[in-house]
Amino acid sequence: MIITESREKVKRKAFSLINKLDKMATVPIKKFILEMSFGIIMTGSSNVNLIASKLKEHSAVKHTIKRLQRMLLRSRVLGFANKLSLLESIKKIDLDTVIALDGGDISHQYGKKFEKSAVVKDGSSGRFRMGYWLNQISGYNPKSGETFPVLLDIYSTLEKGFKSANVETFKIADKLVEKIGSIGLWVLDRGYDSGRILSYFLDNNLNFVVRMKTNRDIIYEGKKINIFDAAKKINRRTRYNTVSRFGTSKIKLELNKSTYELTLICYKDKRNKKPIIFLTNGWIKSTKELKRRIRSYFYRWGVEESYRFEKQGFGIEKSKTRNYERIKTLLGLTIISWLILIKVNEQPKLKEAVLKEAKMEKDKPKNRPKFIYYRLHRGIQNLFEGVKKLFSFRSRKKEKEKLKKYFLKNLPVFKKLPVDHLWIQVVA
Repeated sequence: MIITESREKVKRKAFSLINKLDKMATVPIKKFILEMSFGIIMTGSSNVNLIASKLKEHSAVKHTIKRLQRMLLRSRVLGFANKLSLLESIKKIDLDTVIALDGGDISHQYGKKFEKSAVVKDGSSGRFRMGYWLNQISGYNPKSGETFPVLLDIYSTLEKGFKSANVETFKIADKLVEKIGSIGLWVLDRGYDSGRILSYFLDNNLNFVVRMKTNRDIIYEGKKINIFDAAKKINRRTRYNTVSRFGTSKIKLELNKSTYELTLICYKDKRNKKPIIFLTNGWIKSTKELKRRIRSYFYRWGVEESYRFEKQGFGIEKSKTRNYERIKTLLGLTIISWLILIKVNEQPKLKEAVLKEAKMEKDKPKNRPKFIYYRLHRGIQNLFEGVKKLFSFRSRKKEKEKLKKYFLKNLPVFKKLPVDHLWIQVVA
């Protein structure tokens, strides 16, 4: 495939994706989203200064920066991005889809004047720094091996109206549950083993598996007992693979004066000294289904790559923007940037052309990682490298204005014609 043709196809994919916002966003907003999304992909950063220089407009870079900064105050872009992501992702969610709910953070090591910045725990370093909390829902299809974003939200504990982290979690989960109901398997890590979270999933009849901490009490064989002590009593007779085995037990859990029946899974392999404890809804007897739920939790570790990709691929933490509304908008734009990569990934011929431009040493399909978006990102960067202009819809308007002034000044005949008629002649 010719390079120019590949560029146009990538652009068309981006156009068609953003045009789905037709009834939600105005034309200037859609143009802004298109410019910023490509700018984020091209620079690998959410830094507005770098993006402005990459757009290569006729006007001075400082004017482009001012325009982009002004448009970034449209915080509704995050809402548009989530609606678009939800629209695309619900087509891919079925009964076997792993839905991973995870919390994250945006932290700035040396930033002290970011608006509404609060203390967060940096996931990469484990240290407490100033920043913002994130909630993300990602999906994974075991059959195709595709990871895709579903919803992403940001909040600050200093934000007006903030109540608790659980309330923020319920907000983002409600948006997806409202669309898909009880389809898919929710996979949660140890941070989501609280009573309120478990009650939410049980009351909404959602299928889930959560890794538990060791400080919760359950009802085991009619007696109240610590969950870890109960797990040690389970006979791990079922073989999971060559290095691990697991066992299950029917238990009960009391939450908010209600009693629920659940399945306690005790999993142990040779690599871990202590067993891993899972809790899943209902009483499950099928060994096949139990293995699927354990396997889904381990798939979740791959889904966590989503956060790393957003930080490394799109450089959300490299942004120097200190305004909270602008940070929200940038976060929404990173989602749309990822959706553009997904659209490219869905077209086999275009995908191969872009991957070829990535110029990786090990480029055979068998050597490619499952998380393909780093390579697609690099491929699009190389594909558009050296292009004089990413988009011409702004410069074209200026050129038309210059042409119209030229005709009015140098050809007196056109002065007698209405401006609209003149414009038609000029365009023709």
